[in-house]
Amino acid sequence: MKAGPLKVAFFIQSEGRGHMTQALSLKQILEDAGHEVMVAFMGEDPERPIPHFFRAQFGAPIHTYLAPVFVVDRSRAGVRPWDSLFRALRRMPRYWKQAPDLHQQLTAYRPDLIINFFDLFGGLYKAIFRPNIPIVAVGHQFLFFHPQFPATREKRFQVNMIRLFTLLTSLDADLRLGLSFSPLSHLPDRRIRIVPPLLRKQILDATPTRGSHILAYILNPGYAEEIMAWHKTRSDIELHCFWDRAEVPDAYSPWQGLTFHRLDQDTFLNLLTTCRGFTCTAGFESVCEAAFLGKPINMVPTFKHTEQLCNALDAERAGVAVWRRDFDITEFCSQLDEWDDVRDPGFRNWVRSGPQTFVELVEMVARGENSLRAPAKPENLDVGSRHRKKGTVARNAS
Repeated sequence: MKAGPLKVAFFIQSEGRGHMTQALSLKQILEDAGHEVMVAFMGEDPERPIPHFFRAQFGAPIHTYLAPVFVVDRSRAGVRPWDSLFRALRRMPRYWKQAPDLHQQLTAYRPDLIINFFDLFGGLYKAIFRPNIPIVAVGHQFLFFHPQFPATREKRFQVNMIRLFTLLTSLDADLRLGLSFSPLSHLPDRRIRIVPPLLRKQILDATPTRGSHILAYILNPGYAEEIMAWHKTRSDIELHCFWDRAEVPDAYSPWQGLTFHRLDQDTFLNLLTTCRGFTCTAGFESVCEAAFLGKPINMVPTFKHTEQLCNALDAERAGVAVWRRDFDITEFCSQLDEWDDVRDPGFRNWVRSGPQTFVELVEMVARGENSLRAPAKPENLDVGSRHRKKGTVARNAS
């Protein structure tokens, strides 16, 4: 049993922005509680290097290694799930060869606890090397095991593959934390606690205003062509879009009224706080940030990305967003004046209950206590009432 301040190591999946911002948020929460996050281990691929904003803000050593990522299609918008799997299998010897060095590096830090943000090696680490270190696994994906999570029946095989991969990221984990748009029952038989989103302190402290621009965030840069094609029909709307393209300037404007930005947390926060509406591929973290700030949200699941489709369905279930199949956001923009601007107190209370919950659970795991014993829940957690009053945006066929 560990008493006193904890020394914590992170494993972080680096594909997409969500896991990294979750790690930054939890690092801040733990350090505010007197604990120390010593190091991060991050899988990456040359096609998706770790963004500069994360390296600049993490403030502790970062060790990287080659890890699998999704293979994008020719349009650079959708993903190719089978090609992604086969490439990962072909590279498995290269992945495996790194393991002893990573084990040696981690052991040198002598952490009291490991927290894994959906990284595959982080999930396999305890099963392979059997360290006497407790592990907490964190991810929205643990909701795929919840009976109230709307996993699409048409994609049953893909959903089962997601569940399998999610289990691999948490093998022998002492506790699994399922980040959720809304409170749900826990799953003790799977060691899953349902917890609030992990949002940055800058989001929690921000004062949102209602500006005139629309903000977009896209996972794959191929969606830029779709966004540009739409904006040509609505050049009267000011649109800012964040993408992941290292070969272009930090801010690129193909014409007046449309600007693409490389990932930068401060710029993103400023534009999100002041936007009129937010549209994005159907991740989790940025949707929660926008919902906390009371922004109208439209989600577009990445093509053939089953997890994102389920995220969109879950956001609709929780009442925090609407979704459609493409970035033709004409209807979304036309409905912005009809959205209720009052920030949802239930969702905000749910999010604000997070820091205390995370600290309590992490400390319980480190002490070897039953971490499925729930802390007291805050009142007024009727999440999503503001968007349930509105009709959903029509979804065009895939």
